[in-house]
Order: sequence, then C-alpha cells, then structure tokens
Amino acid sequence: MAPSVSNIADTDIQDRSLKAGKTPLENLLIRDDDIFQTSLNSDDYLESLAPIIKDALKSNGLSNLINNLNDIVKNKDEELTDLSLSSTQDINSCIDSIDKIHIDSSDLNRGLQEVSTFLNKSVYELISRKKNLLKSKELNSKINETTVVLNLCIQVLEITNRIHELIKQNKYFSALKLLDELTNIHLPKVENFSFAVKIYDSIPLLRKTIKDESFDNLCKWLSTNIERKLYDIGTSVFENLYDLQDNWNSIKKKNGSTFLSHKINSPVEIAMRDPALNYNIMSDKSLNIDLSTVYYAILAYQTLNESETLSKMYHREWLKKYNRVIYPITSSVRTSTFTSNKYADSSVAEFSDIHNLDEYLKKISAFFIVDKQINLATKFELRSNKNSDDLWESYASKLKPVLIKFLETHPFNIDELNDFKDLVGNFIQTMENNEFRVTEIYDVLVILVKEYLAPELIQQFRFDFLESIQSDHYMPLVVQDKVDYDNVMRICWYREDASFAPANVRSMPISFPFSEDYVHFCLGIRSLLEDLISFIGQHYSYELNDLNNIIVEEIFEKVLGDEKNTGIAYDLQDFINKNLSNKEVISQSYTNLEYYLFSIYEIGKLVNRRLKLYNGIGTNNIDSNGTLTLKAIKHFTKLRKYAEDSIFNMVDDKVRELLDMVEYDDWYPSIANHEANFSVKDFALFLENLFTSIFASLPSSFRTLGLFRSYDFIAQHFLTTLKEAEGYNKVAIDNFDLDVRHLEDSMNALSKSENTDLNDGGGTVSLQSTFTELRQCIDLLKLDNFDDFKKNPSFRTRKFDRVKYEDGLKLISKMHIDDGDASNLSGADESFNNTSSHSVNDQQSILSSATASKFAQFGNRFKSGS
Repeated sequence: MAPSVSNIADTDIQDRSLKAGKTPLENLLIRDDDIFQTSLNSDDYLESLAPIIKDALKSNGLSNLINNLNDIVKNKDEELTDLSLSSTQDINSCIDSIDKIHIDSSDLNRGLQEVSTFLNKSVYELISRKKNLLKSKELNSKINETTVVLNLCIQVLEITNRIHELIKQNKYFSALKLLDELTNIHLPKVENFSFAVKIYDSIPLLRKTIKDESFDNLCKWLSTNIERKLYDIGTSVFENLYDLQDNWNSIKKKNGSTFLSHKINSPVEIAMRDPALNYNIMSDKSLNIDLSTVYYAILAYQTLNESETLSKMYHREWLKKYNRVIYPITSSVRTSTFTSNKYADSSVAEFSDIHNLDEYLKKISAFFIVDKQINLATKFELRSNKNSDDLWESYASKLKPVLIKFLETHPFNIDELNDFKDLVGNFIQTMENNEFRVTEIYDVLVILVKEYLAPELIQQFRFDFLESIQSDHYMPLVVQDKVDYDNVMRICWYREDASFAPANVRSMPISFPFSEDYVHFCLGIRSLLEDLISFIGQHYSYELNDLNNIIVEEIFEKVLGDEKNTGIAYDLQDFINKNLSNKEVISQSYTNLEYYLFSIYEIGKLVNRRLKLYNGIGTNNIDSNGTLTLKAIKHFTKLRKYAEDSIFNMVDDKVRELLDMVEYDDWYPSIANHEANFSVKDFALFLENLFTSIFASLPSSFRTLGLFRSYDFIAQHFLTTLKEAEGYNKVAIDNFDLDVRHLEDSMNALSKSENTDLNDGGGTVSLQSTFTELRQCIDLLKLDNFDDFKKNPSFRTRKFDRVKYEDGLKLISKMHIDDGDASNLSGADESFNNTSSHSVNDQQSILSSATASKFAQFGNRFKSGS
C-alpha cells in the first residue's frame, strides 16, 4: 500500500528537524503545526495543542511558546512556497494520468453499457423465474400443509392401533390414557375427515371394550393365579404356621415355664414374634403371583370413574369363586338342627378321609387369606375386610357341622384324634393369625375333647387298669435295688411319714404295703394327665375354664367314678365282688385302697397345678384351701368301706360255716370233759390261721376291729346257743365252759400276737369284753345256789352286771336239778376214773373225726377259693 501524503510530509519534517538540531518541543510544535495545517478544523488538533499550552503555562513559557509558534509559522510559509513551486511538474504528470484515466473510463463506460444490457436481460429472466418460484412456493406450502394433515391422520390411526395393541397386551390404563389423548388432542385436528368421525364415534365402544376386557382379564387372573394355586398357597401358609410354632416353642424352651400358658397368636407371642416370619403370599417367588393385572383393572375403572362398579362386579365374581371353592359344602349344607351334638340333616357334606379334609382346609384357608391380602395390597379398592369377615362368618357356620359330621362318621383312635386335632387346630391358628374370628370353629376342638378324646382316654385307661388288677399277684410289692425304689417313689403318692419313705429307709430290699397294682395306677394317672396336657398344649387358647372343667369332670371324675363301663371305682368294686372268696385279693385290695384314697387328694392338686401351668388358669371347683378336691374321693371312701365290709363279711361267712360245724346236741351228758371239744379246738386253730393270713398286711386298727367283730360274733353265737338250749345239766355247762375258755385263750393269744395297742391292756380288756355276757351267763349257771342272784341285787350287780334279770331267770329255769345229781355226779366221777383212758380217747377221737372231716372239706374249699 502506498504511503499517504501526510505520512510522507511528517517523515520529511522529522528528518529535517533532526538535521537542524530542533528540540523535542519544537519537533512537536512542528508536527502539530503540520497537523494544524492539514487539519485546522479538527478537534484532534485542538486536543493535541491543549496539553502543550498547559505545559507552557505551568513552566511559565507561554511567551516562548508564542515565539516558537510564530517561527514555525514563518518556516511553514516558506516551505509552502517552495512546495508550490515544485509541484507544477507533479501537476502535469497528473494531467497525463487523468487523460489516461478518461480513456480508460470511456472503455469502462462501454463495458458498463454491455453489462447494463446483460443485466436488463437478466432482470427479465429473474422476474420470470421469480414468478415460477412464487408458484413453486405456493405449491410447496400446500404440499407441506397436506403432509402435516396426512401425518396427523396417520398419527390418529397409529394411536388408534396402539390402543388396540395395548388392550391386547392387557395394559388397560395406558390404553385409556392414550384414548383420552386421542380424544382431546389428536382427533380435533382431523375432525373434518370421515374416518376421524368414525373413530370418534367408536370411542365409547373402545372404552367399554377396555372396561370389559380389563374385568375379564381380572377374572382370568383370579382363576389362574388364585383358584388354581389355592392348594399351593394353603401349603405355604401352613408351612409358615409351622415356622411360627417352632419359633415360639424355642422361645418357650429358653424361658422355662414363663410362657408355657401362652399359645400362638396370643398378645405375648405376637409381641415377641420376628416380623420376618409374617408371611406375604404376594411376595412368595415360588407362587409367582403378579398383581399387575389387578392394578391395571383398578386404574382402568378409576380412570373411567367407575370404581364402585368394579367393586360390585369383583364382589360378585369373588362369590362365584367362593361357591366353587367351598364345594362340596355349597351343595349340601342346609338348615340343620343340632341335638346332643348330632346334626339331624343327613345332607351335611362328608369327606372320605383326613387327607381329603386336609387338602380342603388348606384350599379354604388360602382362599380367605388371599382375599384379605389382596384387599390390603389394593388399599381396599375391590373389597373391604368387613366383606371378607362376613363371608368367613357365613362359611364358618357351614364348616362346623361338616367337621363334627366327620368325627361322627369316622372311627378314631388316640393317634387319629390327635391328627384331626392338629389339622383343625392349625387351620384355626392360621385363620386367627390373619385376623379371622375362629370361636365357632374352635367349638369343634372343645367337642373333640369332651365327646371323643375323653371317652377314648377313659377306655384306654380302664383297659390298662383292668389288665393291671387282673394280672396283679396281690402281694405287697418288694423292690431289691435303689433304682426300682426311686422309680416307685417318683411315681407313687404316699404320706411323708410312711415307713417306706426315703427318710425312714436304711437298706434294701424294701417291702411296700401296697401291691404292684397301685404303682400301675399312679403311672397311668400321670400318663393320662400328660397325654391331656400334650393334646391341649398347642391349639387350645379359648374357653379355658370350660376346657378345665371338661378335663376334671368329664375325664378324671368319670374315670375315677363309679359309673359302669366308665369308672374304675365301679371296676374295683366289681373285681372285689368277683373275688369275695379270695382272702388275699380282698385284703390286699383294701390295703391298696388306703393309698388310692390318699392319691385322689394328690391327683386333684396335681391336675390343678398342671392346668394352671399350661393353661394359665386353674380349675374353679377348688375348696377353701385352694385345692381341687375330686368328687371321686366319695366313691373311693365308699369303695374302701365296701372292701372293709367285704373282708368282714367273708370272715363272718367263714366263721359262720365253722360255727355251724360245732354242734351241741346233748345237753344232759353224764361224763365231764377234761379238755375242750376237738371240734372247738379245730375251729379255734383254723380261726387263728384265718386271721393271721387275712389280717397280716392290714392296718393295726383294722386288725383290732376285725378281731373284735369276729369274736363278738362268736361270743354271740355261743350265747345264743346257750339261751336256745331247751335244758341242760351241770356237766353240760362245765363242758360248755371248757369250750368257751379255750376260745377265750385263743382270742387272748391272737390279741397278744398283734403289734397293736392291745398290748397295753386297754385293747385286751375291750376285746375280752366281747365274751363278758357269755362268761357271766356260764358263771351264773355254775353257781351252787341261785338265791343270791334272785334275791340279792347288789350281788347281781357286782357279779352279773351284763346279764339281765329276766334272762338270768330263764337260764336258771333250764338247769336240770334232781336228788340223784350228787350220786350221779360221784358215780360219774368214779366211772370216769375207772374207765380206761383208752375208752375216753376213743370217744373223743370218734367225736373229733366226724368234725375233722368237715373241717378238712371246708379247708380245701377255702384254699381253692383262695
């Protein structure tokens, strides 16, 4: 680029200034002067000059500045003059250049004319093309508008097709949303097209289709995911219950007896339950139940503002499923009358076996539990818990007679009753865990205990008990080692001061008063109670007072009672009746009954204590001391008295038979005996053996009473024999007295052999008093003179206080007295002395042999009876 004229001038001035030795100020002034010359009217010039003036004023050099300026002006004028003169040549050269430029301009003008001509032609062409462009743009705009409309139509059709696809995919809520978008946004843009009108007219049908399809799909979902999986769901629900039971049992074991009375679903168990054990059917991956279909249906109906309609339709559909699930109850249960726990309606549904009932109850539990869990998952949009509870109440009233009918129509042993109890109990606990009311079904468990378990346990106990008493040897139990002793002491009930109590035992072997029968009884009672506790331990949570009363009244009272074919008190009495002639059985039974009676008190305490521990409450029928006193005490007290009477009656019968063999036919003998009659001796000896064998193991008080009764009976028999004699003489009375004295000696020997209070003298006196009246009657008849008795009251009172005056006179009146008595008596004595002892012994042996044969026959009969 060529330098400008001003730049060249500035450069030239600077060069000249330097050469002339100008100052910087002068140079600046020169430059500014040039500027002044070239741009006199320029604001820049004035702005450049202003600082110079300010500096001059500050340095008081204004006059110098003016002088310098004047010098510069002069120099400039001179330079300008020189320049003007030198620029003529330049002007001439410029003129030449201008001429050349003129020529070039002419050429350029011609070229411009050609360009103008070309441009004019191009303008015409451009106008033509612009017209074509405008037409093309108009057409393109119309094409674009058509394209937009077509795209809108295509979009409407695509949305319509998408709605149908969503319906097929069961995405009803999305279909409805898209349908609303189609109706409110897209269809108004193409409303002038006929197809749009048809689509618009089909929208109500689409909505109805979506609604119907969503509900139909919900019904299919119920069939495939719920109805067909009910057994699997029920199995999972029951397995969850087993986990809960195992968890609670482990907690109870860890805490000892603290939680024994609390069952599953009790407030305590729920409070201590691990929340992870609560079962959610919808979360079980093995069941694979997806609630999306349910949610889609709910959203669809909510979008259509028809949630109430869906709820009603779903309720009706659920009832249809219910009627199918509860079959065969649906078709069989009608109004039934209930009488004595028997349903009169024979049309009550029946199940062939417990396996079928198990499958049925699992399905039913799954059906009702799923109902509530769906309610919870859907926030009660379909059904409320009240609907579920009402349906359950209706069903429970139908199920109860079916379960009872099952019990009535199937034979059960103890194990099968336990299986039935576990099945129904698990079903009840499962339903209770899901907040269903189970009191009506729970009645079946109570009926099970009262009407089925109780009779079965009673008969099983009776069977074992009867087998025990029939196989017992009825001898005092003897144990040889410490282990057996400890087992007996652990099982049996006894008084703490008993002779065989641990505190009184020093060595082995040990002989117990009772026989093995009592041990079996104690073991059986304990086993019976533990079986009951085990049976009711897990599933019995309600009506515990009634349950305890059933256990006490229907089981223990009955099994210990006197009802035929039910109570062992009756069985014991029947057994005693069948063995009345067996002295060992009767006497040992009486001894056992002493312990039976004591055990009844202890059984009451044990039952009350165990029920309180496992049920949380004891029995109501307790006495003022807080102890359960069983009514069976009365039965066993009566039975003990019956055994006592049986022993006495047996002894009386045997004594009576023995006495019947002692005959006094001759009351006017002529020969006096020197010893008691052989029949009386044999009778006394047999009587001693009888008392020794029967009363050996009996209590001392009982033995004393037995001796007293027997000898009182004997005394009365001999007294009656004496009083009923038509007459007698002194020899007969002496012989009779000899026989009675032998009996008295035998009685005294028996009383001394007993380790009783008889040895202190008082008992002996009491026992001897049984012969007092007989002794006084004999002594009266042996008097030489009866006048003192007849006429002297003080003598009579002192010697014969037990003989009534009238009876004494009658006895005296029968005494045969004549003048030849003395001579006859002396003659009898002399003849007795002269008669060889051989003849007397022969007479006694003849008298004894007949009686001895009778005793031998009686003894054999007695032994065979034993």
